[in-house]
Amino acid sequence: MRERNGIEQCRAAYARAYAFYRARRFEAAEAALHDAWRESGVRSLQGELLLAYLCRETGRPVSEVRVLQSLLETFAAAPESGQLAEAWSLLGAAQRRLGLAEAAVVSFSRAASLEPSPLLRLEEYSNAIFSANAIAGNQAEHLQALYAQYRAALAALGARPYAPRRLRHRRLRIGYVSADLRRHAVAEYVRPLFEDYDRERFVPYIYARVKRPDDVTRALRSGQAHWREAQGWTFRELAAQIHADEIDILFELGGHTAENALPVFAWRAAPVQICGIGYFNSTGLRETTGFLSDVFCAPEAHSPYFTELLLRLPHSHFCYAPFAEFPAVTPPPCLVRGYPTFGCFNNFAKVNDAMLRLWRCILLALPGARLILKHALFDSEEGRIYTLARLGRLGLPLARIELRGYGDAYLQEYGEVDIALDPSPYPGGATTCETLMMGVPVVTLAGDRHGARFGVSFLANAGLPELIAADETAYVETAVQLARDVRRLCRLRQELRGRMTHSPLMDRVGYMREIEALYERLAVACPRCAW
Repeated sequence: MRERNGIEQCRAAYARAYAFYRARRFEAAEAALHDAWRESGVRSLQGELLLAYLCRETGRPVSEVRVLQSLLETFAAAPESGQLAEAWSLLGAAQRRLGLAEAAVVSFSRAASLEPSPLLRLEEYSNAIFSANAIAGNQAEHLQALYAQYRAALAALGARPYAPRRLRHRRLRIGYVSADLRRHAVAEYVRPLFEDYDRERFVPYIYARVKRPDDVTRALRSGQAHWREAQGWTFRELAAQIHADEIDILFELGGHTAENALPVFAWRAAPVQICGIGYFNSTGLRETTGFLSDVFCAPEAHSPYFTELLLRLPHSHFCYAPFAEFPAVTPPPCLVRGYPTFGCFNNFAKVNDAMLRLWRCILLALPGARLILKHALFDSEEGRIYTLARLGRLGLPLARIELRGYGDAYLQEYGEVDIALDPSPYPGGATTCETLMMGVPVVTLAGDRHGARFGVSFLANAGLPELIAADETAYVETAVQLARDVRRLCRLRQELRGRMTHSPLMDRVGYMREIEALYERLAVACPRCAW
């Protein structure tokens, strides 16, 4: 009887705590849980899961990992496989935020194996694949194994491909699918596709799966493209609309990022199906015709890291068309400070230990140099303590490192940085473009696959090949030599924004000419497009 009363008490306390959680009264929610556990002596899987969510909402990633690891050990034999899958998924997300990419891949894979929902299982495999991109030295075989698991999960959806049909359009119909048509990096790269296309030869159809539209969404929608509000549609419904619209080339812009629409490829609703821009590595699917790349990101059209052909543009496969107004470029801070300041404003989940060791070498070679790291992880005390401990274990000089949290005025903060350090093998995208626009040179390490070579493409197209390092030794030497050349830093500070705006990276007309030529080649090569 006492145990039954304890269970009932625990359930009632969970209901109270969850009500507080929904009202965003996080402190009250956590207090309600702890009071109930102390009084009843009974802890529940539901309650522990809620505690993990509370840790996440209040910026305590280390505590979140600790709670979830304890939960998974205590309730390993629980019959609620869906809740255990949710716990593994939360653990993977927390580990990824802390830069523990390898552990995150294991956790997401475990979540997928326990997940009873076919759609959620696909999401967990996408999470695992996404996380794997930050692992230093990751082998193609590992990624291909993850792709095979994703394909098996996709087959479980039971999608029935549409029968092939021959489309006859005077103008090619290009379908774009994305959940990121909002204030998001992807939106800054798709503007030319939506606004600068040749209206005599192409008709764009946009399938917007945006949960929270904003001013960027409205700006993107203001053109002449056909716009479909596809938020909330099932993949089957999305495929049916694409088929009904007689799309010639379907371009999925999300890859294995959040809210992606990759599963729609299983219906083969369009004769040609490609991916890219919003993702940096293979989809792992056999239904994909190709993946958008360029000659700098992909020296060859075939890669062991990809299941699909790499569609290589002759310049950049990105065209940067920002919505933001950039503040004025300021002189390099080393002129006043007397020492160089390095910076990395990328998502810190991209920064693995191998990269941090290279940054240690740079700082040790320049005894006066400083390093600024900026990311939302450092908004929390736990995030800062954890990161400083990690940096300390790797031997970085903590007294010369500053951790900064998120801020809307981050563009102005580039005025405090002389040189930006690009992470690898998951380099910067929009962050690199912003950095160059603010006059800050970026040192990058050339990777061994498409997504790991974004920095190579950005710098080559901006006319800065000397900042591309072929190996780790060259990465350190390039950063150190540049830091010692104050005259060169001043010159780059004055030139970089102009170089960017006059480069292929921001040439909207030239970019569309190249990508539309690709579309035409794909259509001509496809027997189902009579164009």
